[in-house]
Amino acid sequence: MLNNPFAVQTPEDISAENAHDLFVDVFSDFHQVPKPGHTFLHGPRGSGKSMMFRYMLPDCQLIDLKSKINELNYFSLYVPIKKTDLNIIDLQKLENHAEYVLNEHLLVTYFAANIFEDLSKLVDLNNIDSSNFKNVDKFNSKFKQLLTFSGDKDLENFTLGEKIDFAILKDKMNSLHRSARNYINRISFNTILPYEDALCSYLDFLFPLIQNLRDLGFIGETCPIYLLIDDADNLSLTQTKILNTWVSFRTTAHVSIKISTQLNYKTYRTVNGSRIDSPHDYSEVNIATIYTSSKDKFYKRIVDIVEKRLKLYLDLDISAKEFFPSNNEQEKRINIISEEIRSNYSDKGKGASAADDVKRYARPDYIKYLKMKKSGSTYSYSGFLQLVSISSGIIRYFLEPASKMYGEMMSLGTANDIKEIPHTVQHEKIIEYSSEFLTTEFDKVFKNEDHTPETLSTSDKLYNLINALGEMFHEILVSNASERRVFSIAFTSRPSTSLLKVLDLGVSYGYFHESTIGNKKGSGRSKLYILSRLLGPYFKLDTTSFAGYKFIKAEVIEIATIKPKEFGKHMKKEISKLGENEDDHQLKIDL
Repeated sequence: MLNNPFAVQTPEDISAENAHDLFVDVFSDFHQVPKPGHTFLHGPRGSGKSMMFRYMLPDCQLIDLKSKINELNYFSLYVPIKKTDLNIIDLQKLENHAEYVLNEHLLVTYFAANIFEDLSKLVDLNNIDSSNFKNVDKFNSKFKQLLTFSGDKDLENFTLGEKIDFAILKDKMNSLHRSARNYINRISFNTILPYEDALCSYLDFLFPLIQNLRDLGFIGETCPIYLLIDDADNLSLTQTKILNTWVSFRTTAHVSIKISTQLNYKTYRTVNGSRIDSPHDYSEVNIATIYTSSKDKFYKRIVDIVEKRLKLYLDLDISAKEFFPSNNEQEKRINIISEEIRSNYSDKGKGASAADDVKRYARPDYIKYLKMKKSGSTYSYSGFLQLVSISSGIIRYFLEPASKMYGEMMSLGTANDIKEIPHTVQHEKIIEYSSEFLTTEFDKVFKNEDHTPETLSTSDKLYNLINALGEMFHEILVSNASERRVFSIAFTSRPSTSLLKVLDLGVSYGYFHESTIGNKKGSGRSKLYILSRLLGPYFKLDTTSFAGYKFIKAEVIEIATIKPKEFGKHMKKEISKLGENEDDHQLKIDL
């Protein structure tokens, strides 16, 4: 059991029992994932992709279905990419065709070794008697045949017994992988060295190998087999093209490939330059898009996660709202403002109803009041609803600060009697977490991307843009605009390749969510970029809604990435002019 009920663990390191107990069913929203067919599963880090894959593995499914292994609805094999060293620069020294062939061999041998390791653990941990496997001789014969076809020259020293030992098979695949790696190391010094070891491809080795597992009888004859490839963004461009080529083979009648990405997948082109297309070759799921547009679903999901953990680890039968209470004094003041808005609606109403005006103005008016009183920092970002909103559709962004809150309570010596997290602790830790997201976490962007001291890099521009938009949204919040709860921008002109690169980087790291909205001409749709509400506390925004958006010239936003101070100066001047008669969505900043 965890000492802290909200502690975040890497899904691969969680036991089947723990994963099963913690998992909240999301497949009603993402029904394509557990169904046969190639699928791309996109989402920022911490959005729950790896946990979904963990739950789909056979050991969890055995617990969930209370069935025998050959009675499972599907049989999944897991391959994590983030822990590999597959992206080898020296391969680029080879001719184009040789680079593809050797990269595919590295992928296939790595995948096969992972598959055998998973099967070995499954047998050991679930007390599966491998002596009962069927057709062992047939499987061994086919495996050796595949090795022969690959050109393996070390078969004389490779023997298989009367029983299946997946550990031995894993070692064999690791040996083939190491041979190729050793060759790559040698060509660092001499690029004309010939390659004389085995070469394994998907169609000629990995695909028939997976199919041959059925001969052993532990996979049902009609049971779909899934290959779960986690964090595929970490593959090189060449390896990404190879994986896409596997998807293009449309082998879903026998093996379905499920690929997770952190919104930074390098290409959808295959080795021969053609493009794989949805829905013909694969289906596609974007977790962030679904949760961003369906707040109620995500809210209910977090309720289930929190209340399950409270019961499991603390034996508490209370609601998530009770465990994370709001600042009652603040809510009373906001309620007073709400009543004033209702009572004045007939004379001063702006929205479709009094309730609509309350939703749009009560909290912003309170934040504006605090700023006028020079107490903007006293606005409390506490309460379960606000914490869910701040998490911005990413489960990790709720659990990590909640874990810090619970850890703070434990440090106060109240670990045995924690029935709630006081609003003061919630506020302190969520402010800290929001700040870290734009400081400590952004350091990782600088380290991983093209940060250089000579010129403004993409990561520099992204940092400038985030700060410029955060400050702009705060100014709008405390202005006289008719719509003040703004978290999003859309473009009235075509963004440059450079600007799109900045925005794509922000999306891949979770600083922005990407969606679409009808353009101002009514002739199509424009991309909408929504600032993560996790940054709301940092910029003192109303995190309970991001309904508002502003159309703005792409050229102006580009200036914000390069000269944020100049952008800020003109932005404040234009926002000061906003009033109830202004265009709700157009922000005219001319630089």
